[in-house]
Amino acid sequence: MKAILIDDERHALLQLQWMLEKEADIEIVGVYQQAAEGLSHLSRERVELVFLDLEMPGMGGLEAAETIAALDDEIRVVFVTAYSTYALEAFNVNALDYVLKPIDPSRFATTLERVRKSVARQARDRKEASPTSEQPAIELFGHLSIRGASNQPPLKWRTLKSKELFAYLLQHREVWLPKDVLLDEIWPSYELDKATSHLHTAIYQVRRMLKETGLGGALDFSLESYRLHGEGLRTDVDLFLQAADAASQGGLVEPEAAAAWELYRGHYLDKEDYPWAKARREELLQNYVVLTMRLTSAERAAGSLDTALRRVRRARELHPYSERLAREQLACLAAIGDAEGLRASYAAFCQLMTEEMGTPPTTEFQDYGQALIDGL
Repeated sequence: MKAILIDDERHALLQLQWMLEKEADIEIVGVYQQAAEGLSHLSRERVELVFLDLEMPGMGGLEAAETIAALDDEIRVVFVTAYSTYALEAFNVNALDYVLKPIDPSRFATTLERVRKSVARQARDRKEASPTSEQPAIELFGHLSIRGASNQPPLKWRTLKSKELFAYLLQHREVWLPKDVLLDEIWPSYELDKATSHLHTAIYQVRRMLKETGLGGALDFSLESYRLHGEGLRTDVDLFLQAADAASQGGLVEPEAAAAWELYRGHYLDKEDYPWAKARREELLQNYVVLTMRLTSAERAAGSLDTALRRVRRARELHPYSERLAREQLACLAAIGDAEGLRASYAAFCQLMTEEMGTPPTTEFQDYGQALIDGL
């Protein structure tokens, strides 16, 4: 496990470093004499363990521990102090343990055993809580839905704004987002003080949700900005885009692409009605059209005409105004030899565009449709 050491007394740091270097499972990745320097390290790199002096000039150990908990409440903090009276106050900020200076080797061994048990327990809890299905844990097509372990009830959000905040952070995961941006996007009509209070509450609820569901994500805070990250934040959009990108580059693997295509059960966050999601929704819709076209073209070429027709019909239910999909449907009907269906589909699309969009289909579409009808 990775650890950093923070103590303003250099000789105390050297003693602690010397003792920890004997432990094969602990890697010291930072040694600092000021709390601010250690906190800067934590904003750049996740660690599992922090040894923290309580008595330091400037920012003290208790204040630093509270900041660490806000950054990542899964970081284990062990206080190092010359004053045992600090112990009870230390545990009020969820320190795992404390050791007294000068450090007694046998007492230090007990502390390290507590750390190892805590790490093992967390790993076991995550394994038990993680979804066993190959399906993504987070669904974003249609609405935001999160699946935890099979024995967990569906996630219920405490507030709609905490749900929206998580969706926004997820859309921009791995990116540092300034607090002001979050306030403008999620609480645009609120006064600053009230919006800030709501943000802090929502941040707490998101962190709690990540921990309870075992998604394996983390929400970091540094320099008045937040960042959501983690390998466990796998979504249906991610799997869909992998197949769509492969298809667009000529690497279509039909079974995988078809499985990913099935994930698009509705438009991106369509039922949530978030204004900031509109651009992403349109981008994914265009990817859906392209993937549909590539799959139906491959199916028609392979002689799976009924499969291709069913696919394009379902796609048109989600995007009835797409001329490309309407044209593909005509191609499938012509290949099957369904002259009546071909004429009806052509006429219906022309009527839809004229009545609801106020303009007929393009000349290219009309010429293509008439040529297919005449050919039958």
